[in-house]
Amino acid sequence: MKQDIPRAEINIAKIPGGGGVAGAIFAIGSTVIFLIGIPALWYTFPAAIALGCGVALVLHFVHQDPPGQSWIRSATTKQAVRPQPHR
Repeated sequence: MKQDIPRAEINIAKIPGGGGVAGAIFAIGSTVIFLIGIPALWYTFPAAIALGCGVALVLHFVHQDPPGQSWIRSATTKQAVRPQPHR
């Protein structure tokens, strides 16, 4: 029976990248490496950037909640009571 030999792969999700300037340099550098290494991305990357900017603009103008407000609705807040119909 064949033994399972671990493959030598680089998992980009396991590489730590911090925030701030160092994280931005890491993200931009990784993007450039992938763009150079995978020519098919040359055509899809500009479309992805344009689509992402379009979605960001739509979300920016459609979103109505004030900044900092929790998006998780609390179950303990008092709900508006519906008036009961007269019998």
